[in-house]
Amino acid sequence: MSCTDLLSKFDDLVKRFKEEFKEIVEGERDKMKAEIEAYQAEKQRMKAVDVSDDDIILLNVGGQKFTSTRSTLCQVEGSLLATMFSGRWEDSVKRDQDGAVFFDVNPQYFGYILDYLRTKKIASPENPAELPKVPRDQAKNFNTFVEYLGLSKEIVPTEIETEKLSEKFNSHSPGISIQEDGKVAVHDSSVGHKYVLGENVYQHGITHFKLKLESFQNNNWIMVAILKADVVPQSVGSYSLSGCNGWYLGTAIPGVIENGSHTTNNMFNATKQGDTVELVLDCDGGKLSIHLPTGQQSHIEIPKSQSWRLHVSLLYANDKIRIAEVV
Repeated sequence: MSCTDLLSKFDDLVKRFKEEFKEIVEGERDKMKAEIEAYQAEKQRMKAVDVSDDDIILLNVGGQKFTSTRSTLCQVEGSLLATMFSGRWEDSVKRDQDGAVFFDVNPQYFGYILDYLRTKKIASPENPAELPKVPRDQAKNFNTFVEYLGLSKEIVPTEIETEKLSEKFNSHSPGISIQEDGKVAVHDSSVGHKYVLGENVYQHGITHFKLKLESFQNNNWIMVAILKADVVPQSVGSYSLSGCNGWYLGTAIPGVIENGSHTTNNMFNATKQGDTVELVLDCDGGKLSIHLPTGQQSHIEIPKSQSWRLHVSLLYANDKIRIAEVV
């Protein structure tokens, strides 16, 4: 092939490349233009709905009228309520004949949630908002509604028992003494991990354990947890057993223990002597939660259809924990 032919072929390739490149650039330009136009249109739609945190929102929940402010309903970021009342979807929400936003759900359940959100708005770490409490026979449906609203991490399952449960410590490692008819467990004068287990086995429903840290040397280390009922500790290291789920409280190595595996989390180093912490065991829902006096919460996913016992581990001399209440 002659030089002239090679140059001609090269010119053809360059020409074809330029044409293809031009098509690609023009295609990308059209795509970008369409995206900009869509963005501007969305921006204009947003401007059309001028919203304020102080806006009064009228709601029709299952035929019952409620009134609240936009800021109250939008407190929990990512929830269905926050999305609905952000202003972006104001024109597309379902409304009744009077213009009130309509929810076809049980108004009693919505009332529980609205009361919680109102209290949360004015709560403080010293006086946190109390979680909603519903009758046992309504707990499952209420918790389904909470999940539907995207509030499961904010409002953990809760219910009212008609009677307090009789729980006490019984089996324990050497070096633990049981006092006050099983309500109190006390570490001896040595230092070392020592466990104690509750008497009852929990298989169904939701149970609340309130545990008071009556003696907590240097606010250092106490574990509050649950343990699979068929696991029997053979040593002092019960905190690392498979089937142990809970939290290390104190300044030493605060954190979460899931199936015997520890993850550090400094949220739990603020507990101190005299504090009462609450564990919430939801056997059917497969969730374990802790509520701290600061108002902070943490949640662990646990296997469903299992049996559990209350499980505490003490480390330092004379540390003491009390079962304040179980419902």
